[in-house]
Amino acid sequence: MRKLLVLLMLALLIGAALVWILQLGSGYILLSFETFTLEMSAWTGLLLYLTATGLLLWLLLTWRWIAGAGGLQLWWQSRRSARKINQTAEGLLLFAEDDWQQAEKLLSQSAEKSAMPVVNLLFAARAAADNNQIERARQLLKRLKITYPKRRFIADKALAELFLLEEKPTEALQILRGMHSKKPSDRGLLRLLADAYYMAEDWGPLQKLLRDLKHYKVIGGDALANLELDVYCSLLDEYTPDPELPISEQKALLEDIWDFTPKKLHKNQQVIAVYSDSLARVSAPEKQQTLLIKALTHQWHPQLVVQFGELQSATPEKQLMMAEKWLQKHRDDPDLLLALGLICQRLKFWGKARDYLSAAVTLRPSTQAYISLAEVLEKVGDGSASADIYRRGLLAARESLEEA
Repeated sequence: MRKLLVLLMLALLIGAALVWILQLGSGYILLSFETFTLEMSAWTGLLLYLTATGLLLWLLLTWRWIAGAGGLQLWWQSRRSARKINQTAEGLLLFAEDDWQQAEKLLSQSAEKSAMPVVNLLFAARAAADNNQIERARQLLKRLKITYPKRRFIADKALAELFLLEEKPTEALQILRGMHSKKPSDRGLLRLLADAYYMAEDWGPLQKLLRDLKHYKVIGGDALANLELDVYCSLLDEYTPDPELPISEQKALLEDIWDFTPKKLHKNQQVIAVYSDSLARVSAPEKQQTLLIKALTHQWHPQLVVQFGELQSATPEKQLMMAEKWLQKHRDDPDLLLALGLICQRLKFWGKARDYLSAAVTLRPSTQAYISLAEVLEKVGDGSASADIYRRGLLAARESLEEA
C-alpha cells in the first residue's frame, strides 16, 4: 500500500513538472532539406524521437531473439542435432542388419558431429571387427581413447573383446587383469574375463572367478551351472601326476581338487567319470571301484559302465559279482555285457567271457569287443573262429574310420 502511494505521489509530481515546463513555452523544430521543409513544436519532436528510439530498440531486441537461442539459432541447432541423431540411428540400423561395411563407414564419419560420439566409435569398431577388418577396428578404438580419454575403460574392454574374436586370449587377459583390479564388480568385464580364461583353458583362475560371476549375476543360472561343470571337469581331467612325487602325495593332490569341487557335483555322472579316470592315473583302483559302484547303483551311466569294465581291480571277483547283479536289470546293455566279458577274461573264466563278449558283439559290434572275443576264442583253442572274429573286427574298425 505504501509503495502505491509513493508511486502516485511521484506521478503527480512529474505531471506537475511537465505542466510547468509546457507553460514556459513550447519552442519549435525546423527541418529543411532542399525544397522540403518540416516545422514542429519541440514537444512533438521529442515525442517522435522517443517513439522512433523505442521502435528501433524493439526491432533490435526482436532480431536478437530470432537469431539467438530462442529463435533461429535454436531451430538451426535442433535441425543439426536431429540430423546427427538420424545418422547415428541409421548406422546402428545398418549394424543390426549385419551391413558391417556401410555401418562402419557411416558411424565413423559422423562420430565427431554426433550427439553420441562414443557410441558411434564403439559400434564402428565392432562393425569393422565383424567385417574382419581388425586393424581398422583397433584404429577406431585408439581414436576413441585419444579423443575421449575418460572413456578409456570402455575402449579397453572393446579392445580385449577384439582379441577374443581373434582367438588371442593371452593378449586379452593382459588387458583385462589390470582392469579387473580397478573395477572388480563390472559385469561386462567379468564376462569377458571368464571368456578369456575359458578360451585359454586356464581353469584355476576361472574357478576362483566363479564366485563373482554368481554374486554379481553376470550369466544366467543354466549357463553358470554348465560353466561350473566344465571348470571342475577340466580341473580333474588336466591333473597330471608328477612321477617324481611319492604316490601318496599324488593321490593327496588329486583329493584336494575333489574336495574343493562343490558337493552337488559329486553326484554328477560326468564329473564322476572324469574323477574316475584321474584315480586310474594315480593307481587307486580300490577307490575307483568304490566310486563307480556307488555311482552306478545310484544312477546308470554308459561311460561309467565302460570304466568299470576296464578297471584293473584288486578284487576282480567282487567286481564280477557286482556287474552280474546289475545284469539282472540291464540284460540287453551292450556296455555291461562287454564289461562282464573283460572282467571274466582277466579272471580267465573263458567260457563266461566268450558268452558275454559274443552277446555284446551281437547287440553292438565294436572293435574292442571283437578283439577281446578273438583272444578268448584263441585261448579256448578255437583258432578258425578266432581268425574269423579278428577279420570281422578289422572290417568293423575300417568302417568306423570311414564314417568318421
